Amino acid sequence: MEASSFLAYICLTAVIIGVLGGILVNYWWYWLAILASYNFSFLTGFTIGQTVMVVVWILLALVIGHSLGWITNFKRTLMASLLGTAIWLLTVLTIDDYWLFFPLRLLYKSAGLLH
Repeated sequence: MEASSFLAYICLTAVIIGVLGGILVNYWWYWLAILASYNFSFLTGFTIGQTVMVVVWILLALVIGHSLGWITNFKRTLMASLLGTAIWLLTVLTIDDYWLFFPLRLLYKSAGLLH
């Protein structure tokens, strides 16, 4: 198994743990899911990766909403999720994949995992 495939599976597991932890324990667990989902979207390729980025934007909107005390019921959770989806759509339509994943590209190049 390649290193990138192994890392993708680890990231997918971390996304699941982070989302479940955010729902059941504390919203700060969403940060684990955000970072792992961003990493997973980079590792899976740019076509699938941009689709997976919707998870990053939805969770980011939820974390910000919870941090500011705006999310208090299901209706506000749904509104934050819709906002995250709208932001995702804007990024897919306006930002190139190269710039969207630029920080991870540098990280993986410096680690020697990307040629």
